[in-house]
Amino acid sequence: MKNKFKDDLLIMLKGYIIGSSMSVPGVSGGTMAILLGIYDKLISSISNFLKDIKGNILFLMKFCIGAGAGICSLSFLIKWMLEKFPLPVSVFFLGAVVGGIPALYKKTKESSLRISSVIYFLLGFLVVISIGFIPVGSINISSGSGIIHYLMILITGIVIALALVLPGISTSHMLLVLGMYDAMLAAITGFDIVYIGILGVATLIGVFLITKPIEWTLNTFPHQTYCAIIGFVLGSTTEIFQDKILPAIPASAGAPWWIGFGLMSIAAFILGFMAIKSLSKFQND
Repeated sequence: MKNKFKDDLLIMLKGYIIGSSMSVPGVSGGTMAILLGIYDKLISSISNFLKDIKGNILFLMKFCIGAGAGICSLSFLIKWMLEKFPLPVSVFFLGAVVGGIPALYKKTKESSLRISSVIYFLLGFLVVISIGFIPVGSINISSGSGIIHYLMILITGIVIALALVLPGISTSHMLLVLGMYDAMLAAITGFDIVYIGILGVATLIGVFLITKPIEWTLNTFPHQTYCAIIGFVLGSTTEIFQDKILPAIPASAGAPWWIGFGLMSIAAFILGFMAIKSLSKFQND
């Protein structure tokens, strides 16, 4: 009984961490799921939902409780921290993303590295870089009212599902590109149940549509897939630089500021890196 309670608590804790990470532009919930050793189980539970309906519902319910708590509880804190301390917080998350690379690299060791491995890595890297070049808010669908407005929310949820499931692609960045990030944070902090509910249902539909192909890819081409995932993850670091770190640097910063920034950045990067390294021990739980 104690072991079952511990397992349930661990699933909810992992969901909480993954949900929390989704609130940060540049940080991927899919990457966190891999680091915490729950990604394959999540994909399998969704893509093979009908094979064990009761077991999959219980597992997904525990995970969603944790993820929902993470999203709701940390949206306030992360929003405040990014406004007040953009540089140290952004560098911390940069370290966290880079800290996940060693754990992902271990996933590729089932097969030896070869030229094709580099090609898959570059492909994943370029895909994320290309997404990053899409101007933020260039596809603004947060405006409008009535049925059209909620239809746009439905479409947004399906698009977000792709970012939610694919490691290295930030859900928050997709929200920024679609012009929905501020609206989503406002809905969460304002407890807009209708808005959140419609977006949640749409995202769930999208997740069910794309998990089967992803599971097949992971099972059929694991080495190539994880090489591409590493490319996704490293490519996502450019967004943190471009959207969070660079805009926070004062135009007239002098030598004292740069020295302080350098020391602070090193400390924050190491903290983020070590935080993810410590979480990696849960991979095989």
